[in-house]
Amino acid sequence: MYRYLVFLISLMISAECLAQSASDLDAIARSSKGNSVMFAQPLSEEDMAYQREMQARAEYERAMREKEAYEKEMRARQEAMEKAEKERQRALRPVNLFGNSLKMYAIVNGEVITSRDMQDRANAFVATTQIPITSQNKQMVLERVLQGAVDEKIKLQEAQKNGIKISEQELNAGMQNFAKSNGVSVSEFKKMLKSAEVDEKAFKEQLKSEMAWARLVQRKASQSVKVSRSEVKKVIDSITHDTQKQKFMVSEIVIHKKDGAHISELVEVLRQDPRFELYAMQFSQSATAKNGGRLGWVSSEQLVAQLSSKLEKMKEGDVSEPILVGSDYYILKLEKKYTPGVDKMPIPSEKEIEEMLENKKMEEVAEKYLRDLRNKAIIERKA
Repeated sequence: MYRYLVFLISLMISAECLAQSASDLDAIARSSKGNSVMFAQPLSEEDMAYQREMQARAEYERAMREKEAYEKEMRARQEAMEKAEKERQRALRPVNLFGNSLKMYAIVNGEVITSRDMQDRANAFVATTQIPITSQNKQMVLERVLQGAVDEKIKLQEAQKNGIKISEQELNAGMQNFAKSNGVSVSEFKKMLKSAEVDEKAFKEQLKSEMAWARLVQRKASQSVKVSRSEVKKVIDSITHDTQKQKFMVSEIVIHKKDGAHISELVEVLRQDPRFELYAMQFSQSATAKNGGRLGWVSSEQLVAQLSSKLEKMKEGDVSEPILVGSDYYILKLEKKYTPGVDKMPIPSEKEIEEMLENKKMEEVAEKYLRDLRNKAIIERKA
């Protein structure tokens, strides 16, 4: 019995000691800065401030790295743009197409077009359109320049026959307007011509031809070009009716088959250079050339099967392969698609329709007039 009591008292003393040790350990753990989940206590203000400082520093360093990467990317882009611009400017330098000798290139109703005339107009073409002459488009540019030079002679000759003259004062005003439309002064424009190796006299001759021709066409069309209200209403009714059909906003470049030897090269250029409208104005042989090749909204029923089937497979922004229809090649650019029930068709005002019809009639008169004059002209090519 005595031994049992001694054992019990010893056991109780041991338990008390263990309890005291656990309590001490708990106090020590809770007062420590350890990471134990069981014993963790809220951080002191000093520790929290330290953590905020470390977090802010890490965010700052990350932001600085991102800024450095962004600036590096921007520098690379800027360098690439500057390099591309230098290459573009190099490509736009005048190209000697005919050597140094002066030769007859063509004769139009007895008036000579020389190789010097052609060179001036080729240089002017590059300067005004910013389309460089390359191995891909050289022949097309020469044909375009020659046709322009021939038309220039024909227009001036016809204007003179009809008593139309452009005074030096009017020519200077035209030069000023041309320079202003290009965002430069006349003196700056003259420097640009000199830099492009374009003879100022040759450029003025081109300008005089266009001014005289515009006045002549206006005179010829003033009586015949009238737009009636019934014509305007017919267009509005047609547009309203066509909102139930799929339509395409299309631009075109038309090249006669006999002139299409280099048309594939033109398509390659058009897929790299987004200025379809500019190329249409320079190379298209359709009446829409003056309008940048724009046909506007058309439905499948308005187009021949070869063109409509191609458009249905194209995506917005696509440029088609050359499509042969009869004696002409067509290059199409799909600007937008209109799907009934999904898209909203913009309907122009009566005034816009009237102006559109008037311009169209004027263009038709001018095109027919010039075509008739070309057919009557005696044109001899010497090169």
